[in-house]
Amino acid sequence: MEDMIAKIVEMDKKARDMTAQAQQKKLDFENEVIAKRENMKNDYLERAKKRVAMNRQTAQKKADAALRQIEERDSAVIQRLESVYARDGDKWVDEIVARVVGE
Repeated sequence: MEDMIAKIVEMDKKARDMTAQAQQKKLDFENEVIAKRENMKNDYLERAKKRVAMNRQTAQKKADAALRQIEERDSAVIQRLESVYARDGDKWVDEIVARVVGE
C-alpha cells in the first residue's frame, strides 16, 4: 500500500514538473513572439523613417528646382520691365504730367 502511495506521489510530482515545464515553455514562446513582434515593428518604423527622409529630400529638390525656375522667370520679367521703362519712362512721365495738368 505504501508503495502504491509513493508511486502516486511520484506520478503527481512528475505531472506537476511536466506542467511547470509546459507553462515555462509557453511563457518562453510568448516572450519570443513579443520580442519578434517588437523587432518587426522597430524594423518597419526604421524603414518608414528612411522612406520619409528620402521623400523629403526628393520633395525639397523639386521645390528648390521650381523656386529657381520662378526666380529666373521673375528676373527675366523684371529685366524686360526695366528695359521698357528705360526706353519709355520719360515719355510715360511726360504723358502722366500732361494728363494731370490737363494739356
